[in-house]
Amino acid sequence: MNLVRRRALVPPSLRTASAVALSAIVAVSVLCTGVAHAAGPTVTGTGSSFAALEIEQWKSDVANEYDIAINYQAGGSTQGRLSYLNGTVDFGASDIEYQSDEQNLINASSRKDFVYVPITAGPVALMFNLTGPGGRISNLDLTRSDACRIFTEPEIKWNDASIQATNPGVALPDRKIRPVVRNDGSGTSFVFSEYCINVAGDVWNAFKTYVANNDPDQNSIPLREGKPVSTWPQGIGSATGATAATGVAQTVQLSPDTITYNDAATAITTFIDGAPSPVASVENAAGAYIKPVPAAATIALGYAEARANGTFALRYDGADPGAYFPSTYSYVIAQTSGFDPAKGKVLGTFLNYAVTAGQRNVEELSYSRLSTVLVNLALDKVQQIPGAPARPTDLAGAPPPPDVLAGTIAAKGAAGAAGAAGGIAGAAGAAGGAAGGAAGAVLTPEQAKAAAAAAEVLAAQAQAASEAEAADQSAADEILAVQTNGPGGREVIFTLLQGALLVGLGVFLSKGVRTSWQKK
Repeated sequence: MNLVRRRALVPPSLRTASAVALSAIVAVSVLCTGVAHAAGPTVTGTGSSFAALEIEQWKSDVANEYDIAINYQAGGSTQGRLSYLNGTVDFGASDIEYQSDEQNLINASSRKDFVYVPITAGPVALMFNLTGPGGRISNLDLTRSDACRIFTEPEIKWNDASIQATNPGVALPDRKIRPVVRNDGSGTSFVFSEYCINVAGDVWNAFKTYVANNDPDQNSIPLREGKPVSTWPQGIGSATGATAATGVAQTVQLSPDTITYNDAATAITTFIDGAPSPVASVENAAGAYIKPVPAAATIALGYAEARANGTFALRYDGADPGAYFPSTYSYVIAQTSGFDPAKGKVLGTFLNYAVTAGQRNVEELSYSRLSTVLVNLALDKVQQIPGAPARPTDLAGAPPPPDVLAGTIAAKGAAGAAGAAGGIAGAAGAAGGAAGGAAGAVLTPEQAKAAAAAAEVLAAQAQAASEAEAADQSAADEILAVQTNGPGGREVIFTLLQGALLVGLGVFLSKGVRTSWQKK
């Protein structure tokens, strides 16, 4: 196949929806912070800021739907893992599993019995604030090597020869790049450093040597051993540090010539000069330059490899031209013995919702849906929490997840594909997400519903065409074996069209459908 270098665009509708969604999340969260008569005790958690916007949405959802209260503070993945072990919160959230140097802490903890529940998937975006001679720069392509050089090479400039060569039509300024890195223990830092180790080893080795020679106090054991780091070395070159996803985003928002790695949800809901923050298109193994959109992250995460503990080892070399790297998962760390069953019921209800009905609109915030296999894996893990409610059997209210192992699908129209596989029930579930957009159409109710469903499918096809030539899926035996070796070569366009018909029918039927998740 001849690969054509291309730039995938973030649709304006996605940016607008994300900004509106964030405002709604914050407003509802404020109103629901102190639920006076919650059904059960308040459950507390801390950790991943990558997953924070989704968790905030789910908090307000379950407060309204089930009258339960979740108090979550986004303090970074390291804080989530450590706070869980020392018992200061009921659950932790982390983008990565416990590391080998934390095993002693696990052994010494009374909470050593736990499970990882996958809840979130999505891309790690490179958001930037840059103007050139021609004004604000909104489109920037970065090779894998340059993406890593920006955060590791002191004194690098925006018009560096390699960066300029990749962007021949952009007048880049002769000014230093000011990278903004996390100064707290961050799963996003870990994922981005792991990405650089894998795709630009020479760049990372040079960084490791520079830190050892110039700032030995920051030459941590993971860095010294060539392993990913959760705590990024501070003050290297013109780099600055900030805390949590919101901290690095705000620093970029207010500071010219800056760039940071962040979850795409926070990136596109951070406005610079009245518009969502620009994000770079990053080169993948196929040589294509891809924006950090949910569909592209889904493809990338299809290459992740399952571990025995329920987490996934990320891979960054997937050959699909529509994949965006780096992308990652996030997990809730939940206790499986010695936990208060009353709190277990609340936490279990929250997690059951998060991985089923809660996945319905995650793409509006630039996250990716969990796949069918991951939803079922998560539900099985929740059952190990003391006091957890029964495993949901009626998943019609959940979104139809991509019909792949860890999420391998190249189109945003995963609802259509799963609707085709799941029949009328699956389509009715998909219609729950589509009905909101259709409601505003100036047509008869039936025409509006059908038009909205058709528009969704056409938009998905256009998105897929711009981001990847083909949508590939793992074979059924790979799914059952829980192996994630990347796409396997099957077009989904026909499936999407077939799914569109079922989604349309589902929209028509959905008016009278209320699932168990929609009932108190």
